[in-house]
Amino acid sequence: MKLPWIQPFLFLLVLLQNSCSVLSIREVSDPAEAISRLKSGATLKSEVDILVNPLIDSGENIGVVVGIVMPDARTYVYGYGKTELSSGSTPDGKSIYSVGSVSKGFVSLLLFRMIEEGVIDRNETIGDILGPDFKPEDENVARITLLQLASHSSGLPMHPYTIKLAYTFSCFLFTGNNFYGYIDTTEGMKYLNSFHLDKEQIGKYTYSNIGAGLLGYLLAKKTDKPLAELLQDKIFRPLGMSDTAITLSDEQQKRLVVGYCGDQPFFRFRNTPLEPWKFTCFMEGTGAAYSTADDLVLYLKEQLGFPAASQLDAIIPKTQEIQLHDDKIGVASGWLVEKPLQNTNEIYFEYGLTSVFNCYLGFDREHKIGVVVLRNNFNWREKIGHNLITRIAGSIQK
Repeated sequence: MKLPWIQPFLFLLVLLQNSCSVLSIREVSDPAEAISRLKSGATLKSEVDILVNPLIDSGENIGVVVGIVMPDARTYVYGYGKTELSSGSTPDGKSIYSVGSVSKGFVSLLLFRMIEEGVIDRNETIGDILGPDFKPEDENVARITLLQLASHSSGLPMHPYTIKLAYTFSCFLFTGNNFYGYIDTTEGMKYLNSFHLDKEQIGKYTYSNIGAGLLGYLLAKKTDKPLAELLQDKIFRPLGMSDTAITLSDEQQKRLVVGYCGDQPFFRFRNTPLEPWKFTCFMEGTGAAYSTADDLVLYLKEQLGFPAASQLDAIIPKTQEIQLHDDKIGVASGWLVEKPLQNTNEIYFEYGLTSVFNCYLGFDREHKIGVVVLRNNFNWREKIGHNLITRIAGSIQK
């Protein structure tokens, strides 16, 4: 007899013990056939069609936008499906999506800019910013550096292992609501004060949503400015990313696509519409940003070394320096790095998930190829980004 509660309960246990990089899967197939097509004259659009159309036709995704940066700096944006199931239009480069954990990369870049400006010291710690009144039970917590938070090497876990989180995640399985929504400043500080670090985990890779949220909170506290304002002033505006924000304007809100259930939440039907997640100021850094394919293409161009003549040109390469390795994953500041197949180059990537959105951002530094994929369903499996990069890269090799 099948017990209907077993699967979500087991999933909860897995979630509480693993990181997003473990739970999400980048599906990569042998690119040989696709490379042959592209070398024989197939268009880039036709190859994107092959990857995306099955997802739309099967109902796995309601809408998809793919943005591409080519080695000669040309960019392309293709839209598929609908912005809303019943009456929406085809999404395009100006359609707005929640980008989830891609927000972490923005916050890491903000940290490096503030270091460059002398606002933050390279060795600055949690305790330095929170001040002498911060006296956690484990003094090692106060010694965690901001750079460790950016590279997921602080020793902080993915999220608080508490009864409260277990409860809010159980609610998420039915409602889709943000299970980090209860972590405000009071709750976050209470957790830090009582948390005891496993010393063996300090300096090792542990993907930490609570750590990324804390990083954004500390940068805001250091400057006495909201994280949203800091990101606008120091990251988004200099790069011309006019539609990337934590708080959307009324006009931008009209371009926000409708998000739908997918692989989660478990007890809601696929393609049921849900509201986007809301984050407290303590957790904004982990996943609160919204963006468009047009903006993220600009961001990828800067990552690939096509400069925007901004203050960030010399800073971005520093965020790409690999700080540590975990199994087959390299960890930079705001990026994970992996080699999808034995004969492919390394791909820098981040995969952002909230209850009804996901965002893939990836690039091949050697071939100067970048891909962004925005979808308005929750999907553990990323089936487009890595595949597209490896296919384009293979087609331009002699």
